[in-house]
Amino acid sequence: MSKIRSTDNPVERMAKLMAELYYFMAEEMIDRLGKEKGEEAIRASVTKFGKARLESMYEEAREKGLPINLDTYLKVRDMPGISWERDPENPDDITYCPMHDMWKELGAENIGSIYCEIDDVLYEGFNAEFERPLCKTCGDDCCRFLVKPKK
Repeated sequence: MSKIRSTDNPVERMAKLMAELYYFMAEEMIDRLGKEKGEEAIRASVTKFGKARLESMYEEAREKGLPINLDTYLKVRDMPGISWERDPENPDDITYCPMHDMWKELGAENIGSIYCEIDDVLYEGFNAEFERPLCKTCGDDCCRFLVKPKK
């Protein structure tokens, strides 16, 4: 089904595999529970996953004696940024996301868009204001990340 090769960049390959696993699990939830209940279960799972990731990042921040804020998030972020590409003219814009690439290949951008909501959980957890007015899973050419510390 997917076009992942062992010679692909390891970080990109793992991101695509994670996106593919998410797709199959999300599809199964929707098939078994129906669209509304399935999407509700997916959102709840993504939120729980985000909170689990936060706990791990908080632990690392505590170990390093860092406060919980946006600067610390950038230092203890668990998902590597390698394989995601930004527009050099506008660094807020992510022009390539391996996870989106997989969901597009699977014809499942709508399901992928639910996973993208994890960014709200993560940035909120590090006391940041986050907006994504553009998102590739919603058909836009890029994902625009507008992030700033909460006042």
